[in-house]
Amino acid sequence: MRVLRRIQHWMEAETSVRKPIVVAILVSFLTLVTINPLLANSIISTDPIIDSVLTVAPNSVTINGSGALLDLGSQITVIDPSGARIDDGSITVDGNNLIVGLKPLTNSGVYVVTYELLALNDVPLDGTFKFTVNGLSQIKTNSISPTPEPITNNSNPNKITDYLVIGLLVFAFFMLILISRFAK
Repeated sequence: MRVLRRIQHWMEAETSVRKPIVVAILVSFLTLVTINPLLANSIISTDPIIDSVLTVAPNSVTINGSGALLDLGSQITVIDPSGARIDDGSITVDGNNLIVGLKPLTNSGVYVVTYELLALNDVPLDGTFKFTVNGLSQIKTNSISPTPEPITNNSNPNKITDYLVIGLLVFAFFMLILISRFAK
C-alpha cells in the first residue's frame, strides 16, 4: 500500500520534477540502443578499390577491415565476367587485412568479389563489390605481403566501452539519490 501511495505521489508531483527524470531515462535508452552499431566491424578500404576501372590486372585482392580478423571462417572469392572463379584459394589474414591471390586474368570486364569477414566478438560482415578490368596488356606485380599498420598510441582499444560503463554507473548513482529523495 505504501508503494502505491509513493507512485501516486510521484505521478502528482510537478512536471518540472518529472521532466528531467523522463529525459534522463530516454537519453540512456537511446545511448544503449545506438552504441552497438557504431562499434561493428566495417570495411576501411579494398585493393582494387570498389567500383574502380583498371587497365592493369591485379594478382591479388585485399580487404582492410576495421577490426582484427579471425584466421578461421573469413572467406573471399573472386568471379570473372564469364562466371568462373579466378581466386587461387590462398587466403591470408594479417591483422585487419584479408588477402586472396588471383589466377592470371584473361578476360576484360566486371569482376565480382564476395567476402565474409569474421572479427573477434563481432557479427560476420559479408557482402560483395565489383571492379572492372579493361585491356589486359600487362600484369600488375603486387606483392601479397601485407603493408605495415601505422603505430597508434592507443593503450586501451575499449575506451568507448569503459566510458559507457562509467557513465552508466554515474547515472545509476544519481538515479539512486533522486529516488531516495522521493522515498522520504
